[in-house]
Amino acid sequence: MSSTEELNDSIRLYNEQLAQVNLALAASADADERTNLESLKRDLTELLNLTRETLDHEQQQQPEASSTPPAADIDKEFALFMAEVKELDDGGGGSATGTDSTKQDLQELVGSKCSAPHTHKWGSRSHHNALICSVQQEEDGEDTTVKVLFINPTHQEMVPCAYYLEGECKFSDEKCRFSHGQSVAFLELKEYREPRFELLRRRGARVLAKQKSRLWEKGVVREADFEGKVCTVKLDESKRVVEVPFEDVFPLESGESCDSDLEGDSGSEEEDDVVAIRQAEIISRSLLNPVPSQRLGDWEKHTKGMGSRIMQKMGYVVGAGLGCRGEGIVVPIGAQVLPQGRSLDYCMQLREKANGDADLFSVEKKLMREKRIQEKRDAQESARRKGRKDVFSFINSDILGNDAGPSSSSSAKKSQPSATLDLPKYASKDLNIASLKLAEQTRRLQAEVEKLTHSLKRHQPGTQMHSNLQKQLFAKRKEILQMQATEDSISREQQLRSDKRKMTVF
Repeated sequence: MSSTEELNDSIRLYNEQLAQVNLALAASADADERTNLESLKRDLTELLNLTRETLDHEQQQQPEASSTPPAADIDKEFALFMAEVKELDDGGGGSATGTDSTKQDLQELVGSKCSAPHTHKWGSRSHHNALICSVQQEEDGEDTTVKVLFINPTHQEMVPCAYYLEGECKFSDEKCRFSHGQSVAFLELKEYREPRFELLRRRGARVLAKQKSRLWEKGVVREADFEGKVCTVKLDESKRVVEVPFEDVFPLESGESCDSDLEGDSGSEEEDDVVAIRQAEIISRSLLNPVPSQRLGDWEKHTKGMGSRIMQKMGYVVGAGLGCRGEGIVVPIGAQVLPQGRSLDYCMQLREKANGDADLFSVEKKLMREKRIQEKRDAQESARRKGRKDVFSFINSDILGNDAGPSSSSSAKKSQPSATLDLPKYASKDLNIASLKLAEQTRRLQAEVEKLTHSLKRHQPGTQMHSNLQKQLFAKRKEILQMQATEDSISREQQLRSDKRKMTVF
């Protein structure tokens, strides 16, 4: 089918569609629908006009093409063939010229700065700022390698050899402890990263600082003096605080490490997308799991939680399973203690009798049960202690706790029967200790009475001091009488118990 016939078919199809749109416009009453149909009608009309113009142009060229003789076509093809051959001949010379210019461009790279990859001894690969010192190109021109020296070396094998730079190193490239230049594929080079000293204005910025060993050590900026071009840095490894000029400092971006991303981009955008997609899959998978009875790492609420924080740094999502894909366990495996000296068959029988209880031998369940029993015992013991009143509390509250001022003798007489009635409740050991304490307290009060008596003799009767001393002396003697009465009650109780014991033996 020729192009003219295709254009005619297209025009016929567009006319049919335009007629259908006109019918729809006539039948439609909705304003939004009419707006869409009118827009479609305009597009079809424009497309129809363009197709007709193309058809007219094709029809005008056909007569001219038919009038051209066959000999002219042969001459045209021959002329075109000769032109292509000439272009091929010119291309051969141009390729040689291009090769020479390429070599010249590569040689001009010597001395320029770049970002080159370096593979550490432990296998990690990262980009560092470097200086191109030579270019090596194969004869075929396909494989081009450059030799680079690192500008900010962070490890011993990256430090340029000073003797090699002066041409005096006696060791070979393999045996020298320092670098004689590292060969890198030209295609692996990246753009040199200029130091951004404006980052030093932020307190706590991460930097690389040059040391006397020519190694660049990671540290934190304490203070930056932009007038003197000096900053104070606390080194991470040696914990020293040093002052370093700006030319010996390389600021790091936020979240950048000296090994992974000084030097380029630690992770490309594709890697970040992969990590984000993987975390999203882990989170969606964890939402489908039932809610666990306990959280993984719940015991760390009693600690600083370093383990959970390290796991999160390594990519663990809280609430998801373990493993890189989150398909591992969610609930921690609890410790179980089986009966000592029993076989596994016996333990399985015990579990079957317990209706398959998975926590039958669980250590945590056992500890929780013992904790509840101990709390119940402590509560009972506390209630029992509160309800019991020992003899020492009785002495302190009922005897020693009375006011020192004068009181009626009837109150003292009333307290004695109560003491006598309460004494049978106490043990003999408590009564003995109480008796000793009362005797000691009585001796102390008698010594105070003697001092007050001597002081009373030194003052004239009728004075204020004489009256105060008399009141104090009266209170002390009253307290002695109460203690003696209590001591007598205790002695009588002890005598009664002794007589009862003797009668029981008899």
